Amino acid sequence: MSHLSIWVSLLLLCVAPIATATEWTLQGKKSLDFKVFVDDREVGRHQFELLGQGDSVQVSSTMSLDFKVLMIKQVTYLHQANEVWESGCLVSVQSETEKMGKRSVVDARKDKSGLQIDRNLAGKREQETIAGCVRGFAYWNPLWLESAEPGNTSLLNAESGINVPVVVSSRVSESDQIIHRQISLPKGQIDLQYDAAGEWLSLQTKLRIGGTLRYQRVFDQLDRLTERAE
Repeated sequence: MSHLSIWVSLLLLCVAPIATATEWTLQGKKSLDFKVFVDDREVGRHQFELLGQGDSVQVSSTMSLDFKVLMIKQVTYLHQANEVWESGCLVSVQSETEKMGKRSVVDARKDKSGLQIDRNLAGKREQETIAGCVRGFAYWNPLWLESAEPGNTSLLNAESGINVPVVVSSRVSESDQIIHRQISLPKGQIDLQYDAAGEWLSLQTKLRIGGTLRYQRVFDQLDRLTERAE
């Protein structure tokens, strides 16, 4: 999977309660589907496919947006990413993004020295190695939004291949038990909501070009039946 770097960053995008869980596991397949809005206008979709096998989780995400800013400037955004996590750490990330006609590609793979990142951002190629356990913007598992490395407060942006400094905080609404998690970035913030069971419900962030980007989870009938069974 996947996850905001155009404006605040479009990807800076559970099965266990956040307040008490100390580990997260997924066995088998899980799908997450979100409608994407800018203010009150529906502008696209962001979909995630997760596959858990033992300590490994494979995440595939696809995002497509098409809208106008101030009814004048046309904005197009296409993003596809594949991530592999092992024991809560990223071991590979491959992504392709096209925004406003400019293409970016990220290829990251872990070896003995760390996560080797090769990124080509709109024609500018860069390489970097990040040692230790690298984590990304795993909105689908809020426990992995916090760094596994003491003193490290960064998350890898799958779109840009850049490690972004963050501060993560959370609170629980007493009235409805909705869990609110906030990711503070150098130039903005991302607000996430989860239900009492830890299921990701929504995302909201301000866009640098103006307006508010908002995700709203789409549940199908099978999702609802699964929730009741749990």
